[in-house]
Amino acid sequence: MSIKTYKLSRLTILIGCLVLPLQLSATPSEFKQAYKAYNEAFEAGDTEQAAKSAQQAFDLGKVLYGETSIDTANLGFNLAISLANNYQFDEAEPYFASTLALYKTHFGEDSVQLVDPLLTYADKTKDLKLAKNLLSDARKIADDSGKPILYAHTLSASYSKLVQTKYDKKQVRKYILQAKDIYSELLPADSNVLVNSRFESSAVYLANKKYDKAEVELLEVINQYQALDYTHPYELAAHAHLVAMYSEKEKSDLATQHCLAIGSMKPWSQEQQQTPIYRVNPKYPSRMAARRTEGMVQLSFVVDEQGFVSEPEVIMSEGGKAFERESIKVLKKWRYAPKFVDGKPVKATSTVQLDYSMG
Repeated sequence: MSIKTYKLSRLTILIGCLVLPLQLSATPSEFKQAYKAYNEAFEAGDTEQAAKSAQQAFDLGKVLYGETSIDTANLGFNLAISLANNYQFDEAEPYFASTLALYKTHFGEDSVQLVDPLLTYADKTKDLKLAKNLLSDARKIADDSGKPILYAHTLSASYSKLVQTKYDKKQVRKYILQAKDIYSELLPADSNVLVNSRFESSAVYLANKKYDKAEVELLEVINQYQALDYTHPYELAAHAHLVAMYSEKEKSDLATQHCLAIGSMKPWSQEQQQTPIYRVNPKYPSRMAARRTEGMVQLSFVVDEQGFVSEPEVIMSEGGKAFERESIKVLKKWRYAPKFVDGKPVKATSTVQLDYSMG
């Protein structure tokens, strides 16, 4: 039999098999039973039982193969992942650390075999500073390995872990752009890895107001995912980003195309409340702000076949007419995905409440 290391993140599973098979002359029945139970629980998604069985398999394996064996390291890696998946992060930390130490002993400090445990450890840990250091080590090893796809994986993993954290610097945003360029050169256009990196790159371009580049990436995401027989979340989100972008640039015809696309994706029901895919926030009326007056406005309105708002009417309000005027003004600029009936867009009445609070 062989012991496999199970890697759950989408980045690490692409790296390949880095685990050496066990060469056993005999296997105690207790170990066989524990390891089988671990595999079955893992496959079933039973994280609690997987953690328990992984612990049993590790304890037995450590006795069987010795504390410094690579087999023990692999069993410890399985255990660390299982504990982390069961939200036992503190318990998982020492097993991740010992796996790394043993891998360094067996394969070398700069061996490519370290990339997988480095990425997995970084993905699972809640210690962002530690994750940053682990990812830095993984990028350096992968860059020196001469394996560009592996290097792209480490760049993508670094972006995913560090973006929108205190370590989110300009360089972090560049990681996903570098990864996307490598994937574009070496992977087929319909590769999920490439398409997902395009979507993530579009967010960087949008944040930097590089709308032309964002448009190219988002349209390619839609082009690839619309071939599926189901709606992919990234396809839906790409349409939404384009609605917002085209609305900001006052290209209403282009925005409408993507409003219609979103509407056709949604499983509308009579009870479903429509939500805006592009909105302009109301400004607090200066006179009301000076008086520290708070208020709210409830409105009904019609979303037409193209997702435009029309016929806004105040249902109820508090605080004064200034809140009503501002609410109606901004609501007319919102865009919605139209409701679809029998595959065709139709007008639909909806409601919204806008709250004005000094808090």
